[in-house]
This record gives sequence, C-alpha cells and structure tokens, in this order.
Amino acid sequence: MTPGSSLTVLLLISTSFAMRNSSSRSLRTRQISGMKLSSGFMEIVQEETCSDSIIRLSCRSLKAIIFILEAEYHTDRTNACGYDLQAIEKERQKSLHQFTDRNALYSVKFARHLRESYMAEEEEKSTAVDLRPSLNRRCSGLQHCRYKMSTDHPGPSLWIPANIRVKYACIPEKEVRKYCNMHVKVVADEEGYVRTPGYPLYYLGENSCGWIFKSLPGQRIALTIHDLHIRDREPDGSCVDVVRVRDSGSTVYENCGTVAGDTIISNTNLVTVDLIASEEFYPARGFLLQYKVLGCPDILAPNGSHVSNGTLDTRTFLCRMGTLFPDTKQRTRTIFCNNGRWNENVQSMPSCVASSALILKTEADDNRLSSLSGDDIGSEVRRGVGTDNAVAFTTQIMDSASTQPNMLNNADYTVDVVLPTLLIALLFVGNAVIVYVIFQYRKRKTPPGGGTAEEVALDAASGVPPV
Repeated sequence: MTPGSSLTVLLLISTSFAMRNSSSRSLRTRQISGMKLSSGFMEIVQEETCSDSIIRLSCRSLKAIIFILEAEYHTDRTNACGYDLQAIEKERQKSLHQFTDRNALYSVKFARHLRESYMAEEEEKSTAVDLRPSLNRRCSGLQHCRYKMSTDHPGPSLWIPANIRVKYACIPEKEVRKYCNMHVKVVADEEGYVRTPGYPLYYLGENSCGWIFKSLPGQRIALTIHDLHIRDREPDGSCVDVVRVRDSGSTVYENCGTVAGDTIISNTNLVTVDLIASEEFYPARGFLLQYKVLGCPDILAPNGSHVSNGTLDTRTFLCRMGTLFPDTKQRTRTIFCNNGRWNENVQSMPSCVASSALILKTEADDNRLSSLSGDDIGSEVRRGVGTDNAVAFTTQIMDSASTQPNMLNNADYTVDVVLPTLLIALLFVGNAVIVYVIFQYRKRKTPPGGGTAEEVALDAASGVPPV
C-alpha cells in the first residue's frame, strides 16, 4: 500500500471518528402542547434529539400514563447531533477522487466497507425507521421511563448517529376505559381510549374480553391500535391469542404478536373488538387503542330532492328536473361536515319549487314594484341602493297608496247611496201620481149633492194640493 493510499485510509478513519465524537454535542428540541378532553387535558410532548443520547419520557401528572404517537429515526438528518452529514460526505468524496492508481482503488473499497459497517446504505438514507415497537415495550403505560436506541432497539450499533423524533402523550388514567364487556357510545368532538385489564403488565385470558362501539347512523368509527403486545404467532403462522375487530358481524381485522399504529375504519356505525386468549393471564402488555367518530349522521333530503353524492365530509342534494332551491336559484346544494356536525340545518332548508313558477313570481314582484313606485325607483330598489333609500321608497308607496282609497270611496258612495236614493224618490213620485189619478177618476163618478162619508173623505183629500 502506497503512502498516498495509507493517508486516504487514515483520513477516512479520522473523519468517521470526528463525526462520532461530534455527535455527542446533541442539540435537543422539546415542544409541549395540550389537548382538551371531556374531563381535563392531555399533555402532548414532541422531542427531537440525537440517536446516541438518552431520551427521558415523563408525565408531569402522577395520574397519567404514556402512549407513543410517533417515533422515527431519520438517517438523512443529523442536525440534532451537531454535524452536517452532507458536508462530510462531500469532503470524503473529494478526498477519494484525488487518487487514481490501484492502491487508491483499494482504499476506495476499504472506505466503502467502512461506510457500510457504520452507516446506512444510500437507498436507506432517505427512509425513516419506526421505533414505536421498542418504545412501546419500554415506556407505554408507564408514568416515566428512559430510552436509549443503542441498547433498547435491535441492531442500531451499525447505524450512523442521526436524528430521533419522538412524539408521545400523557393521558389521564380516568380517561382510559379499563374494564371488559362494555358498550361504548362514540360521539362527535370526543376521542376515547381503551386498554385491556392489567395493561401494561399482563392481560387476562380464558374468557373473551370485548367492547361494542356504536355511533349515530351514517357515521363511521376509526380505531387506532397504538400498542398491541400479546402472544406471538405459532410456527405455522396461526394465532393462539388474537385481537379481532368485527364490523356489523363481519371480521375486518385479526392480529397477534406486536403491533404499533394499525388503524381500522369501519363501514358502518357498529364495531366490536374482542381479545380472545387461551390462558388465565399472560405476561404481555395487552393493548391500548384509541377510538373516534368519522363523518356526520344520516339526514333526509329536502322535499323534492334526493342525495346525488355523499361522502364522509359532504352531501350533495339534487332537485328534480324543472325544480330548484328558491333561495339559491340552483338545482344542486352541497353541505359540509365539520367535527361530526353539518354546517346547515337540513330541516330548515327550503323545498324545491318549479323553476318556471319561481321566474313568474320574480317577474310579478318586479312588475308590482314598478307599477307602485315607478321604473326609476323600482330599478334603484332592485339594485340595492341602501336601507335609507328603501325606507323612503316604502314611504312613497304608502303615500301613493293612501290616495287610492279616496277615489274608491267616491265611486262606492255614488253606487251605494245616490242611486238607491234616486230610485226611492222616483217610486214615491210614481205612487203619488197613481193615487191622484184614482181620486180624480172616482170624483167624476160621484153624483152632485150626495155622497157618503167615504165620499166626503175623498172630497177632503181631493182638496189637498197636488205634490
């Protein structure tokens, strides 16, 4: 081996050693937030540090337990360890390309072997390693714990020191259901948690331990198994102890062994979860799962329409042909689901009406306004000139309308009073003329110098001057 190639090998070894030493200057970041629960708050902690350091997970409340939300090891991020991986790689490549003889090629092979024994492969550098199984084994269900990747996770001794990102929650123990054979009502805006009796020390067996989750019709239920640790599979792949999820009687999930982060979304609003175990108790953690509701309840379409498209987050109503919604003048209407509730009250939605009737009604209203107030004022009102002008316009309508009853009253007075009075007067005059003619006729037939009292009376009446 030539002195130049020896220098290359020493340079690579010293670079790796310096990178390892610089990782001890870890730059840890920590963020704490809270989430509102039905009876308090759940603390959520997010921490990022170097993989060669010790991570301490703890809950400030003594009545809270830890469950892991995320845990990832990123081989392509090293800022938390205090060095720039890309700069080191660039410097290494620059030193390797300075030698072209055979010994230098040997040095490249040696450097590649050194790199493979210490760092991840190129294709693995862009991926993240899931650390949740080992973190669950170490910390889930406890109030505080210590975790070190080099000792608590299998096979990390050959990995390059890089960033570890951990996100966990401290949930009050009273928020976690811990009894079997329960009916659980899943409601909007709330998340719940279930753990097996004895978690995280052991789980019970021999008898089935189950839960029934139910929400409103039309909604779905999401179950997330944050930590599952029961008896492993048999050599033939079968499960002696098993967790089974059934959706309205149909099995949608079965598993055993160790699992972290599995999510099951139901197709209906009724889900059952059962832990079926063979022994009285088994020294494994059991499981911890989270449940929540998805979507909004079923709703009836407004009169004259039907649901044309429906998802977990939206419903679209379509009026029958030739009809539309009167307030929007559209044939379709879409409502949106937000935190388990629709943004509109369907019961208060107007029914679909015929589009031709709506157009005629609109035109009739416009014509009526124009006839009462004039085209100019009517156009101003249709353009929406403001509240004050609308009030003035209303006052003008009332004033013009107040003059119309006077005209109508004059016509009614002529028909109802004057004409009947003239007819009655004509009847009286006619009767008087008839009586006068009768008296004159009878008077001519009476002989002179005689007559009865009736005749005297008629003579007296005849002396009455004519009307």
